[in-house]
Amino acid sequence: MSSVRLVPLSADHVDDIMGWVNDREIIGNLATFAGAPLTREDELRWITRMTTSTEDRVTTILAEDGRYLGQCGLHQIFRRSGVGRLSIIVADRSEMGRGVGSAAISGLLDIAFAPVVEGGEGLHKVWLMCFRKNERARRTYARVGFVEEGVLREEYFHDDGWHDMVRMSVLASEWRARPALP
Repeated sequence: MSSVRLVPLSADHVDDIMGWVNDREIIGNLATFAGAPLTREDELRWITRMTTSTEDRVTTILAEDGRYLGQCGLHQIFRRSGVGRLSIIVADRSEMGRGVGSAAISGLLDIAFAPVVEGGEGLHKVWLMCFRKNERARRTYARVGFVEEGVLREEYFHDDGWHDMVRMSVLASEWRARPALP
């Protein structure tokens, strides 16, 4: 598996984000794709929202040599129930399929399930949604420990059609008991 570093999101990353945020090939599998191009100012507002939010924790994925690779985060953190939603974008096409996503997700889950006193989020469960047709993503999520909870039939209208979404999750107890990834 690839080795990556996760660093807190900052406004310093806006130009890197602008390199992919309007690239349909990269964001086409996101249900939240707006369909209209986002400006640098839009992204700076988003970064401000994410870095000041108590319900989101977004990190930038860097290669060991410091190259920008993408973003991953926990969203919709509901502390009372100890749950949060995972998101990830591997923006560097040359790194896709090379373990960057798995490594970033693993690092983010370490943060998600670590106790708050250790700088983690102390969550019980992390969940995600992905297009049912995105088999590559589903395999990646399963490889790092997510299990499918169910299918939401025709949940999102995207690219002029309705799409099924798969909800997947991993529990803190499952994460702690997992075998090491190859």
